Amino acid sequence: MLLMSSELDCQSLSMLLSKRRRVRLVGSSSDLDVGLTRCRRLRPTLLILDPNVGNQSIELAVAAMRSGVVEHLMILDDRVREGLVAQLLAIPSVSYITRRAGIESLHAAVLKAASYSVRVFDPAIDHRVLRTPRGLLLEQHEGKPSVAALTNREREVMGLLAQGNSVRDCARVMHLARSTIDNHKSRLMNKLRIHKAAELTQLAIREGLITL
Repeated sequence: MLLMSSELDCQSLSMLLSKRRRVRLVGSSSDLDVGLTRCRRLRPTLLILDPNVGNQSIELAVAAMRSGVVEHLMILDDRVREGLVAQLLAIPSVSYITRRAGIESLHAAVLKAASYSVRVFDPAIDHRVLRTPRGLLLEQHEGKPSVAALTNREREVMGLLAQGNSVRDCARVMHLARSTIDNHKSRLMNKLRIHKAAELTQLAIREGLITL
C-alpha cells in the first residue's frame, strides 16, 4: 500500500513498482485518513509512507502497525534525517529509505520488507546502523556533530526545546527536575556544537525531530 503526499507521486511510484516482479500493489492514496482507512480494510503486508502526507503521519502509521493493520512500515523520505532515523530504530518492523536511493534500491527494500519482514535502511546510512545489546543504534559520523550522538533523553529534550518550551516546561512534561533538564540541555548543545536556541530549532527541524 502506498500513502504518498500527492496523486502524482502515487501514480508514478505505482507505475514503477507495478513493472517489477513479486510486487503487488493493493492500493494507494494521497490522503492520510483515506489511506489508513484502506489499510484497515485491505490489511497490506507493507505500507510505504511519505511522512509529508499529513500531520502526525508517522505516529498514526506506527499505531496502525502496532494494532495489526499492517505488518511492516517503510518510511520513504526526501533525504536522510538522522533525528528521525534515531527515533525509528527503536520501533520494530519499521524501515527507512529515501528517494535518493533510486528505484532499484527501493524495489529491493520492498521485497525484503514485504517478503521476509527484514528491516531495511537507506544505503547512505545502512552501514551506520549498529546492532547492540540495547537494540539498533545509529553510529555518528566520526568527528562530525550529529543528532545520532545524543541519547534518547537528550533527543526528547531537544525536540521539546525546539518547539519553544522552556526548561521548566520540559521538566513538567517529562516529570523530571529542572536541574536534570538543564544538564541534558547543556550536554546536547555541547555534543552538537550549537550555542543558540534558533540553531537548535533549525537543526531539530532539519533532522526530523520536529515538523513544521
